[in-house]
Amino acid sequence: MDLVDRIETTRFLGSEFLVWLWFKTDLFEGHLDVDGVGACDVWLDAPLDLAPLADQNERVSIKGVLPTSSKEATEALRRGKVPTKVRIVIAQGTSEYSAMFNAATFALSSVKLPAVLSETEYEADEMFIERMRLIDELYELVEGLYREFLQMRLKPVWFATLVPAIQGWIKGKSDFSEKDYKAALKKARA
Repeated sequence: MDLVDRIETTRFLGSEFLVWLWFKTDLFEGHLDVDGVGACDVWLDAPLDLAPLADQNERVSIKGVLPTSSKEATEALRRGKVPTKVRIVIAQGTSEYSAMFNAATFALSSVKLPAVLSETEYEADEMFIERMRLIDELYELVEGLYREFLQMRLKPVWFATLVPAIQGWIKGKSDFSEKDYKAALKKARA
């Protein structure tokens, strides 16, 4: 199997990652501990696009405040649509990052970084280095989230525990708790 075929056959992972992240941020009320990075607040923000994996033409786009809390988003999930694009916001300490995440390509765009000090306090090359450091921090945050997703996704605990929990959450009938999630993560990492 060549690289293009591998990419095409795994394109669904971006949407699964976003469903998992949506589930986890809802479960933990946005307060996540990212492995290797630490505690941060994460939420999915507008715009939020959802579509079925099979037919990308049947799309729902939500642009209001807290789109993941809307009835439209919940109903789209219930009808089998998955997130295809969404703005991910990550706040850690006094720093807030945001970027549009494209599930099909795993591309980040429209990246917003914490403010860099004014040019009077930095030389031009120092400002560039600071911006690169902030981009690296954003990358580490997203990579830490994705690493945890893969730790779960590639283990039997995914289908045994997480898939039923996410399905129940989508239906609004979940009794899955933070404690249950932490136990499942511990099992996946063992």
